[in-house]
Amino acid sequence: MSDENVKGTPTRENIFYKIKRHSVFVVLTGAILLALLYGVFTIYKAPVRNSSDSFFTYLGEYNDYAIYKTKEDKVTLSEVVFAFNSLKIKIYRQNGRHLYYIREPNMNIFLQCLNPVEMAVPKCITVKERY
Repeated sequence: MSDENVKGTPTRENIFYKIKRHSVFVVLTGAILLALLYGVFTIYKAPVRNSSDSFFTYLGEYNDYAIYKTKEDKVTLSEVVFAFNSLKIKIYRQNGRHLYYIREPNMNIFLQCLNPVEMAVPKCITVKERY
């Protein structure tokens, strides 16, 4: 006996029911996968902003860069932006969007990192310039 003979001929209602059931399954599965991917990328991308044991503190954002300063430094975001804009060395965005500012006497030091220093093994370059 074939499957058709047991169930009879498929009716229009049965066909629509099967299509609805399969489409709901596909839509729900896709939504769950998108939510999981969004969550993974959001958690990975989110920098550790102000943890108590970190050396750096989140200062703000400028020109799509996340800017950090040393915890004990009293520098403001506008001072760091001024130092960043006065650099003679060209900064390329593909080297990272996390900028760590260290102020030394007569010198601006920027660490440009692909990932936050506190989250993983950092991949950074150092940009130093005397002023």
